[in-house]
Amino acid sequence: MLNFTVITLFPAMFASPLSHTILKIAQEKEMISVRTVDLRDYAMDRHRITDDYPYGGGQGMVMKPEPLIAAIEDARKKGKNPRVILLTPRGKALNQQEADKLSQEKELVLICGRYEGVDERVKNFVDDELSIGDYTLSGGELAAMVVIDTVTRLIPGVLGNVKSPQEESFSNGLLEYPQYTRPEELKGMKVPEVLLSGDHERIKDWRREMSLKLTRARRPDLFRKAQLAPDERKSLSAGSSRLYMALLHYPVYDKNGQVVTTAVTNMDIHDIARSARTYGVKRFYVVTPVKALQKLALKILAHWEQGYGSRYNQTRKEALALARLKDTLDEVVIEVEQECGSRPQLVVTSARPGGKRTSFAQLREMLIRDSDPCLLLLGTGWGLTDTVLAQSDYLLEPIDGGTDYNHLSVRSAAAIILDRLLGK
Repeated sequence: MLNFTVITLFPAMFASPLSHTILKIAQEKEMISVRTVDLRDYAMDRHRITDDYPYGGGQGMVMKPEPLIAAIEDARKKGKNPRVILLTPRGKALNQQEADKLSQEKELVLICGRYEGVDERVKNFVDDELSIGDYTLSGGELAAMVVIDTVTRLIPGVLGNVKSPQEESFSNGLLEYPQYTRPEELKGMKVPEVLLSGDHERIKDWRREMSLKLTRARRPDLFRKAQLAPDERKSLSAGSSRLYMALLHYPVYDKNGQVVTTAVTNMDIHDIARSARTYGVKRFYVVTPVKALQKLALKILAHWEQGYGSRYNQTRKEALALARLKDTLDEVVIEVEQECGSRPQLVVTSARPGGKRTSFAQLREMLIRDSDPCLLLLGTGWGLTDTVLAQSDYLLEPIDGGTDYNHLSVRSAAAIILDRLLGK
């Protein structure tokens, strides 16, 4: 049995949560016990005061150390080597792995903070500080309820199906796959065919795939830690195979706001092509209507694809093989549409303020979820013109370094954007 002791100013808050569903059943099965302790019982005066004004001034009140320390020491005497946890925003984050560790304890003492916090000296009498998330609650009571519920359901035998905890979100470090029940069709929305197939191996594979895709799109922090098989990495990189890039040298602005054609540079072609190859971009277009600049670009590409460079540096040849030259953006759109069977979604980048922006996370999810190709447009000079921005489908959020200097080279910006969209 796991025994919880909760030190709180409001014991009555726990009555309802502990009287329903899983927590009620766990208590009836004698798998857990929950004892609430009224902190006011340990107050040092007849008015049962547990808070006071903070030294140094400031808003709010601070929980006094004497009642808390007395309650903690009493809980330690009554328990058998309990683990004492202070619930505080400054604590380490509660996650599934931490909950699993706590579920293996015999005695847990949870201290519910209030007001502006507790006197710092109380920290010397606890074993851990724990937070349930980066937001503010009125007090630690709700946090204690979350801890009790999260930990209890991990105790073997609490849940009816012993496999349930293993298949829930975060149990394997990933979000859970989508769930469906009857009816098979609702307002035109159908249950995925694979779930109706009766093929348990296909269903297992589908659930794993969906779990990985959801985690990658919505919780990239978790996805980065996920253990992936080689074939899973290949499958999840499919979004990059629908991503095309185009570097526009026309129409773009110069620093005076005039529409101009910028020069093609050797370095831009090299570095962006290498970034594109690294992240699995389908193709990289260089767009300029100036024949002399096209001739220069073709000379660069020929050197690395057929000339001496192709023999000298095979990896550079492999990257530059992605590059294509086009006169106009319209030609790029037509070629991608012919290749993919649908018009590409145009995503533009701009460091200029304003406009409704699409986040990197949203575009990343779109690349995983949608089947349409995506064409990412990069501007040279002082950025893409308003005409290009107006015909786009999405305006990507700007790269912000947190300073008043905002003049990245286009090749640097390209690398950052690709890493945020497609990086593992």
